[in-house]
Amino acid sequence: MRRKMEQLREELELMEQLRDSIESRLKVALPEDLGSSLMDGVVLCHLANHIRPRSVGSIHVPSPAVPKLSMAKCRRNVENFLDACRKIGVPEDKLCLPHHILEEKGLVKLGITVQALLENPPPNTPS
Repeated sequence: MRRKMEQLREELELMEQLRDSIESRLKVALPEDLGSSLMDGVVLCHLANHIRPRSVGSIHVPSPAVPKLSMAKCRRNVENFLDACRKIGVPEDKLCLPHHILEEKGLVKLGITVQALLENPPPNTPS
């Protein structure tokens, strides 16, 4: 029982780190429900482009006419984000899988991916 509580606390800490990392980098405030605000991939694509401009070529964004993206567009954004992470140099073992984001089932794994992305040295700098 204690182990389970510790694990939950660690996950909550990781979620707060993830939120802080994204909010401070992009200068945005994310909604209370972090998972649902990231599952369409829009914020994640912007984060990748913030770290390396144009690493995500096109981002599907909701519009006033269609405020919720289709699952196909969400998946495309998430895959574009993960491809950008690979190009930027995030190690394969630090990458989460698309369903971790799309189904909000692996936010801890997403946190590890974002952390690796943020720690990655910019191009043309000695590491």
